[in-house]
Amino acid sequence: MLKRLLIFILVIVIVIVGGLFFFVKSIAVEVTDSDLPQDVYTENGDLLVVAQNDLLELFLADEADRYTIFEEFLNLVILDSIQTNINTAYDPLGTLDTNEANYIVYETNYYIDYVYAELNDTNQMVVCVSFGSDRILTMHSAIYLTFDIDIQIEPLNVSVVLTLVEYRIADQNLSFKILDYIFTKLDKASIEDSITYGVLDLDLYTFTVSMLD
Repeated sequence: MLKRLLIFILVIVIVIVGGLFFFVKSIAVEVTDSDLPQDVYTENGDLLVVAQNDLLELFLADEADRYTIFEEFLNLVILDSIQTNINTAYDPLGTLDTNEANYIVYETNYYIDYVYAELNDTNQMVVCVSFGSDRILTMHSAIYLTFDIDIQIEPLNVSVVLTLVEYRIADQNLSFKILDYIFTKLDKASIEDSITYGVLDLDLYTFTVSMLD
């Protein structure tokens, strides 16, 4: 009886470990420094001033260029928000090789190393959140959040609204019910306030910016 019990326990452990290994392999994504918007991360000026100048450029830009200008704007805001409210030492393209410089967040069991935005082929904005662990189980993956972009050009104002339409981990699409549940366990107000420019609404999953803000 004891022998059978031990064999049963061993089989369960093997199944769990094997399933976990398969899951980790299935969501594996490699994100590196080269994926970052290089011009944003090497910018020497005030990031928010440069971002505001980008909004002004939208007035004169043609429709095709507006999306690429806003892509740079959003990356400037993301980097400024990280360096202002999360990790002042974050500088992944700099010369320092420290956890503080290389990672946005580095905890015992996990890390977040990159957050950046890029346009896809249909002019949607995709925000990549790169994360991993190098402790008990070594893994690296990324969450991709896809937003529709609505740019409104008015005589005295420019406004842009991003609306989340889907998200995935690696290539696996996830339900909004999962995201809704996650945010019931988090301090949404604190997350919204961490953005240094624009209005993040985690109830509607929108991000709104206006030149008049």
